[in-house]
Amino acid sequence: MSESAQPARIRLVLLTLGATAGLILAASGLVENWSSSSASIPATAIARVGGRDIPQERYLELLSDLAADKRTPLNSNDRKFALDRLIDEELLIMRGIELGLHETSPEIRKTIAAAVIAQIAAEAEATTPDEATLRRFYETESPYFTTTARYQLRWWRVPGSGPESERKAATAYGQLSKSVPAEAVMRSTGLQAESLLPDQMLPLSKLTDYLGPRLAQRATVLEPGEFSRPIAAGGGFHIIHLLSRQEGVLPAFEQVRPVVEAEYSRRSGDDALRQYLAWLRGRTEIIVDSDKYQ
Repeated sequence: MSESAQPARIRLVLLTLGATAGLILAASGLVENWSSSSASIPATAIARVGGRDIPQERYLELLSDLAADKRTPLNSNDRKFALDRLIDEELLIMRGIELGLHETSPEIRKTIAAAVIAQIAAEAEATTPDEATLRRFYETESPYFTTTARYQLRWWRVPGSGPESERKAATAYGQLSKSVPAEAVMRSTGLQAESLLPDQMLPLSKLTDYLGPRLAQRATVLEPGEFSRPIAAGGGFHIIHLLSRQEGVLPAFEQVRPVVEAEYSRRSGDDALRQYLAWLRGRTEIIVDSDKYQ
């Protein structure tokens, strides 16, 4: 079976499961045979179940799924099967609401909330911004689209946290600052090179992974060629030598246009959700027991 047919197969399996539950309800006398009368059904619906219309579009979509999953043309039994599955699904949903599952089931509540959020985001993202709007967004949010700065450095450490280790680290710093070769400084002071750090340009996030936030932040304020004064951290005194720094660059708009449009759409969806929630709060009475709220 092709990949394109897999979603259709999944939907058919779900509907078949729903049909099984629908048959159980039918055996209990809760489901009645459907009528062919169409006097009160609008033109956009294929059926009405308990006052709720089933859109013809959903029926046609299911028929399309069935056709993709079959090797022979659809027949009347297939069409009845599709309509029955939609009716069963509607009956089960109505019964679930009747049983209060949308109020008591955490999974169903999360699914409903996620579906509403997805719908709001989809509606917001459906509007394609024009070129001028994207350019204004790119210029206003230029720090977001600027590549991060990168740093290449060396890192030494004098083990121990006592006065003797601090003295050795201060001596090492003084010698390194006077261009004494690092190998000689290491022999005379006990300074140790940290070999975990790759000998390449790294963004701040990677520096933080290797050095920790305090040492990484100190490295970003050094000038190329500068040594840091000894920094006490993690049971030792650390010295950092910034070899080179590559500043962040803002790419041309044309280079990152797809990224700009994607980020604009994402933020539009976030803004739409915030506004929607504000509207919902404004129209709904919300009472909080302040004695229980901490």
